[in-house]
Amino acid sequence: MAKSTGLDKISTKLIKQAGDTITESLLEVFNISLRTGIFPDDWKFAKVTPIYKAENKTLCENYRPISVISNIAKIFEKLVCRQLNTFLDNNNIIVKNQSGFRRNHSTETSLLQSTEMWLKSMDQGQINGLIFLDLKKAFDTIDHQILLSKLQAYGIRDHTLKRFQSYLDQRKQICMLNDCKSDIETIRITSHSFRSDRRITATRPVPTRSRRRYEGLP
Repeated sequence: MAKSTGLDKISTKLIKQAGDTITESLLEVFNISLRTGIFPDDWKFAKVTPIYKAENKTLCENYRPISVISNIAKIFEKLVCRQLNTFLDNNNIIVKNQSGFRRNHSTETSLLQSTEMWLKSMDQGQINGLIFLDLKKAFDTIDHQILLSKLQAYGIRDHTLKRFQSYLDQRKQICMLNDCKSDIETIRITSHSFRSDRRITATRPVPTRSRRRYEGLP
């Protein structure tokens, strides 16, 4: 993974070797994005490589797309993700029974929570009923307006909200296979998923009115 690069050809190895030489420049770029609420267009450009899975090779659904963006963009995403996660946790916005995409949580914690509820119900003579729902490419079809509405409802405002909108808007990709390149395509529904997008869309519904003011982000 250290050798993988976006279209800018900047590898993580190069970034590490450059070290202090580029730190101040990157910091300035990051701060400009934070102040203005603009996510750079070059960071929204993905290089997609289709990996064959099985069966008919002429069908697109039999390929798994590997999307690679700029490594510098990944660094910035991690910083913003850390800030957003702290905000979500400090304000108890994420429901306690959500295990997906949370630190110190996994499928095991979800199973333990469910098992505990089932056992309590059985002890009380109740019958447990389960409904399993699997949405195909669920995270790739997130409604951006709903996501942004949730962010705003939970206290993310001004240039911070603008930056998330900029992040989701006008993403582009190019497909590369066997040294061949496709035309540049604008992604109508983003195929690049930001970790905290997943946490937000899995929270409780958007409230009709804010019950309290959340603190931590402008």
